[in-house]
Amino acid sequence: MIMRFSSIILNTLVAYWLSFSVSLAAAPIPTLEGTDQNGAPFKLESLRGKHILISFVFTSCPMPKMCPLTMRLNRQTQELWKKNFKEALHLLIVTLDPEGDTPELLKKFGQKHGIDLKQASLVTGNPQVLSDFGSAFNVAGWPSGNTTVHNLKTILVSPALEELQQYKENEWSAEQLIKDARGFLKKP
Repeated sequence: MIMRFSSIILNTLVAYWLSFSVSLAAAPIPTLEGTDQNGAPFKLESLRGKHILISFVFTSCPMPKMCPLTMRLNRQTQELWKKNFKEALHLLIVTLDPEGDTPELLKKFGQKHGIDLKQASLVTGNPQVLSDFGSAFNVAGWPSGNTTVHNLKTILVSPALEELQQYKENEWSAEQLIKDARGFLKKP
């Protein structure tokens, strides 16, 4: 019992520590290939020319203030973006549990949370590829018992596939992201 409790505390501390790395400078986004919610091949490069919001979740997340909140924030941002900008915002939601999250489960998860799936890619695929992609943003997820322990990041990406802003954990709002995006879109 004490050993399991210690493991949970250690996992939580590691996730918390990873959440503090937030970049401030535009940086190229690493490549990503996988399978989207429709079972179709996905390549991040196919989103070049679109504004992108990247988030990391898993469909069986039992913590209301983790993945379900991330999905709610993504939906709110997607809706608010449509009201504020002519350019579309594409949501890229990457699973932290590629062995459990099938394309079908990801599609149902997106629908359950009201995501406009025409402007979203919920991606699963090779566990190592997805882990490497998450690691590029200091996002990590690992199995612990019957769940996945992880930290959270959401990343706003330019049409040139450059990172504009990272948001740690779920400590952001759709309104804040829209305000930040206005600042980035005004820059030459």
